[in-house]
Amino acid sequence: RKRSLPIAVPWCARPRRRCMHGVCNACWSLCRGRHGVGLTAAIGLATVSAPRAAARASAPSSPLQAARALRAPSPVVSTGGEFEGYEFWEEHDELLKAAWQEHGPRSPDLYTFGPDYERKYVREELRQAAALARETLDESSARSLFTEVVPGVFATEQLFTEQFLEDMLEELAHIDSSGIPRRRPNGMNRYGVILDQVGMEAALGGLIASYIRPLAGLLFPELVGPDDAEEHYAFTVQYEATGDTELAKHGDASVVTLNLCLGRPGWTGGTLRFFASGGSGMYALPRGNASAGDGEVNFRPGMALLHRGQHKHQAMPLSSGVRANMVVWLMGRHGVVRVAPYSEREQLTVAERWRSPPAPRESGGASMF
Repeated sequence: RKRSLPIAVPWCARPRRRCMHGVCNACWSLCRGRHGVGLTAAIGLATVSAPRAAARASAPSSPLQAARALRAPSPVVSTGGEFEGYEFWEEHDELLKAAWQEHGPRSPDLYTFGPDYERKYVREELRQAAALARETLDESSARSLFTEVVPGVFATEQLFTEQFLEDMLEELAHIDSSGIPRRRPNGMNRYGVILDQVGMEAALGGLIASYIRPLAGLLFPELVGPDDAEEHYAFTVQYEATGDTELAKHGDASVVTLNLCLGRPGWTGGTLRFFASGGSGMYALPRGNASAGDGEVNFRPGMALLHRGQHKHQAMPLSSGVRANMVVWLMGRHGVVRVAPYSEREQLTVAERWRSPPAPRESGGASMF
């Protein structure tokens, strides 16, 4: 789809490419379509009047400056806000991507998945358990990392290193200080960061393929088949007195959700409450030990939860302090969320769950940085 840009705008949709007089001499065919001008018109721009030239001279000189000058719509509603300000974010999508690239990361290691990422950010217990499952088809070590704190809700503090928590918090502060407008992370939370939009999509994709997706299949085999967690949506949320303090009862747009508490300690309140549920729609969730039960979880920095997306839950009011969490929704291709359970004979085998993912690309794939 085309997005029109004013002729006076001195940047191109392609990152780090500068435009001359509003058209790009480096990628003419692209900018010709975007700016709606021909070659003759572009040459003619060199003879524009002095007032127009002066106006163009005062225009932002880089995507970062231009993004900082935007007036983004403020998030308002606490339910049904998925499309709040939709036109603004669609109109400026390419500019914002270029601005994030220009701003750059504070911790580049967060943006490229590979052996160095795993050693630095993935706990040794998880790396060893994953290797054992792949080599011997023994998932007992991986299962022992988790405690079922509420029926159907599994908690662990053995997934991510303290360095990951620290680097993520510092990266979020770096992003917050950028001055670049940020879209609300989902229809209910108003404040946070869509991690895929700031360049982490490829790195998180490698992390999910190697560890999170197999763990989701281990804990919820009736819902995670070959393609049911193929895609992801990753974001952070922040609870504090001056922003979001709580979240109403809801289910996630995911087959399985990972919810990691980043910290830092010092908040009070803000427990995560789960509600007993037989499921939604036509299909009931399993009963017994694998059911979706009722209970509350008190987060600690480094604690991660895995639960079915359709297990209803609510963030209780935060009394004081600040709590930041990283959330990953797993879903099928095109965002499809499976609710029909697989029979036992249809479920993935251990070998299928822990099949080695493709080797990550050196560049970090789609990372902007």
